[in-house]
Formats: sequence, structure tokens, C-alpha cells
Amino acid sequence: MGKKSRRPNRNKPKDIPAVASTAVAAPRQMITSAPDDAAALLIATFSQLCVSQDCEGILELESEMSGIARTFESSNPGLAGSINYNLGTAHTFLGREGGIEEATVYFKKTIEMAKQAGNNDILLSDGMLGLAQCYVKMGRAQEAMDLHKSLCDEIGKESMNPVAIVELAGVFLKNSKISRALEIFEEHLEAIESSWENQNQCLAYEMIASLYCKKNDFAESNVYFERQLSIAKETNNVTFEASALNGLGFNYGRMGDYGKAMAYLEEALVIESERGDDRKGLTHCAMGDVLVAQEGREKEAIVMYQKCVGLFEQGNATSEALILLFLKLGQACRLIEAWDDAIATLEKGLWIAESIEDERLGNQLKARSTQDLGNTYLEKYESLPERNDELIRKALFWSEAAFHLPKEFANFALFLDLAQEHYFLGDLEKAHAALKRYLDGSVRLGPSYCQACYQTCAKDAIMEKCSVCKVARYCSQAHSVHAWKKGRLCHKVMCPLLKRWRKFTESKGTTTELCDKVFNDFFERVLDSKRK
Repeated sequence: MGKKSRRPNRNKPKDIPAVASTAVAAPRQMITSAPDDAAALLIATFSQLCVSQDCEGILELESEMSGIARTFESSNPGLAGSINYNLGTAHTFLGREGGIEEATVYFKKTIEMAKQAGNNDILLSDGMLGLAQCYVKMGRAQEAMDLHKSLCDEIGKESMNPVAIVELAGVFLKNSKISRALEIFEEHLEAIESSWENQNQCLAYEMIASLYCKKNDFAESNVYFERQLSIAKETNNVTFEASALNGLGFNYGRMGDYGKAMAYLEEALVIESERGDDRKGLTHCAMGDVLVAQEGREKEAIVMYQKCVGLFEQGNATSEALILLFLKLGQACRLIEAWDDAIATLEKGLWIAESIEDERLGNQLKARSTQDLGNTYLEKYESLPERNDELIRKALFWSEAAFHLPKEFANFALFLDLAQEHYFLGDLEKAHAALKRYLDGSVRLGPSYCQACYQTCAKDAIMEKCSVCKVARYCSQAHSVHAWKKGRLCHKVMCPLLKRWRKFTESKGTTTELCDKVFNDFFERVLDSKRK
């Protein structure tokens, strides 16, 4: 697997020569007396699998290659270390039960062999960073950081494998440890700027920019996207140029500078269209996000999202990406009160979510789709001049479907929907209970998502907080402004209730009667009492 990306390519066919089975069956003494034809063929086969990144094939030869590695520990520790490293990497990527524990054993052996070989900093770097990645996945983040820092001291930051450093930061990112990932890059920033080759510099700057974006520090994120863009233009690397332009467009959209955002995204789209790059679907999606945030441009946003749907369905987009796109499209349709289009779109996403094998991911996407379906029926009900019990019962059906999925996947807005639905059906007891859960969750726990776009934010993310209620949070000031008047239950409507409930929570002197009065006042103030 060397220094290339270690993501397994399962589309490539395995190519294990039939004679490999003969080599496996060869007498032990025949392999031990290497280099003989049997051992040489086995090593060549294994190397071919590593180059093609066929992790399944690598592990098919695991026991034989482990034996060969032991044979070469004294005579060729570099080869032994390389075999152990590739076996560890295969276990890591395939994610089989117990695979991470197996990988740690191989990476520890890699480190031992690299030190024994001497003057093999790349292998030592790969082995130690591979072991650190395992520690992160096992929840031992501090051990991973200690291991990484000890490697920095031992061989010097300039001697470490840049791709392995980026991958370790990526593992921290995947495990929601944003600050740890940034710490890794801060440790190497001087080396990145002075000694890393252009492509690895672009890779690092893109990752750093993405990390700051996760922290909602869009201005700092732009600094690194601009560095990536500068190097990409100097070296005529159009792939990194387009990704930097996309990143800048996304950030400026979040910051509310929609003109700059669209300019960057249109420039990226020109590059992608000229090259036939299938990532232009993502650019259309980002343009849709910028348009939907602007009053009166929702129909243009829908056109962009639909273009993206077409490209995603023709290409190799993941089920997750397609469902998230349907959620965006459904939201845009709701904004122009195209209720039936929104419902059809969300149902498509839900149908795809039902087929996802990863149970956790499937439940997460089903929760979002069903919650949005309930909200769509609720808003459609609200838009009608007369009461329609069938419609509100459909809204309640989908909201309860979201509620009955694992609770970790629901955001607090679900309980606000349930409160309204029960109120409209005349069940005040359930309406009050749901509204209380919404308020308690929002005030006591604090939302971990932007209440304008519902993007989940990192725990240490910089978030805008409403200065009046001191409860609502937003990923940017632009989204704070956007949420103030946008929608039926905009923050202008909800702010007094959240503020009042926060003060009740702080005083701890709230009675049941007082709670009921607050709830009834809210329902009567905000909702049409004729629908009870």
C-alpha cells in the first residue's frame, strides 16, 4: 500500500495466481530456506495485492505471510515490518470484529522491525501512526497523542510520512475530536509549509480548513482554503483548485456573503464542467444551499438541487449523500408551500434509508426523513383555512415514527412538532408533556445543532447564541439573522418562551399550574385556537 491512499478499492478484481496455493502448501523448511521459488512467489502475490489495495485478498494470505515475516525478522527486518504493516492496515480498513485489536499487534511489530532495520523512518512513521489510529478508534485518544509526539521527538517532524499524518488527523475528525485533529496539524505546520511537497501541502490545508469549518470558524477556514487555492493555481492542479473554490463558496454562504459564495462556486463549476468531473453535483448542491438561504430564491435553489439529484443518480453517490440531498430538496419545497412535492421527495429518501445495511446510519437518516415528513404534513395542515383531522393525524404518525427510533437521532424540534400535533387533536396533556420536553432539552442540555440549518456542531464549535433568550444557538451570525423571521415558528416567536422557561429552570420554583399556564398561553398566542 506504500504511501498512496490506503482506502481499499473493492471494485478491483483479486488476482491471486493459482500457484500461490502451491506455495502455501510448501513444506515449512522450503519457505524457511528463502529466497526460494515458493516464498518468492508468495511475497510477489502479496505485494500485488497490496498495490491494488485488495484488503480481502491480503488477509486471505495472512497466516502464510505472518510466517514469512517471522522468517525474515533477523535477515530482512524491513521486509518483515512491511508485511506486518500491510496486514495491520487491511484489518483496520475492513473493520471486522476484533480487527482493530489484531491491527494493533501488527503495528507494534512493524515499529519493532522498523527500529531493528534502522534508517527506515517512513516505515517507523507509518507503523506508529497506524497504531495511533487504532488507539483513537478504541477510545484511547491520549495514548494516540502521546505516541504521535514521541515519534516527532524520535525521528523529527520532517522525516514523518505526510499522508499518514493527514490520515491520523482524519481518524480524529471521524471520531468527532476536532481539537485533537487540529493539534496534530499545529504540531507539523512548520514542516507542512517548508518541506512537504505541493500535493501533500494542498491535502493538509484542505483538511485544516475543513476542521475550522467544523468549528464554525469560517474566517480561519478561509485562510487555509486560500493557501490551498494559491498552490493549486501555481502547480496547475485543477482538482485541488476546484475543491478550494467549493470550500470558499460554502464558507461565504454560511457567513451570509452570498455574492462571494456564488462567485466561488460558479468558478468551481466551470473547472468541473470542463473536466467532466462528477463532483459538480456537490457544487450544484452547495449553490442550492446558498440560494435557499436568500428570501425569494427558493425556486432557483430547487432547480440546483434537482440538477444535483440527476448527477447523483447517474453517478456513484452514496445512499447517505442522496438522502441528505432529498432532505434539502424537501425543505426547499416546503418553503414555497409545494407540500406534495416535499412529501414525495422525503418519501424517496426514506425508502433509500430503509435499505441501508449500517443500522446506526440507517436509523439516523430514517429519523431525519420521518421527522421532516411529520413537519411537512404539519405545515400543510397549518396552511389550510379549515381543520383537516386526516392531515394532522398523518403528521402525528410520522412524528411518532421518528420518536420511536433511537432517541439519540432526534433533535429537540421533534418535540415541538409533537406538541402542536397533539394540541390540534385536542390532547392537551400530551401537548404539554411534549412542549416541556422540547423546552427542557433546549434549555438544560443546550442544542448541539444550529437552529437555522440543523447542522450538528462539534462540542467545542464557535456558536452564536441569542442574546435575549440565551438558549438558541447558530453556526453563524448569518443563520442567526435568517432564523429570526424565517418560518411559522421563527425564533422571534419562540424566543420569549425559551427565555421564560430558562428563568423558570434557574429559579427552580415552578409549579405545575404555572407550567400549564405558560403552555396554554403559548398555544393560544401562536396557534389558531379554533382548531382545538
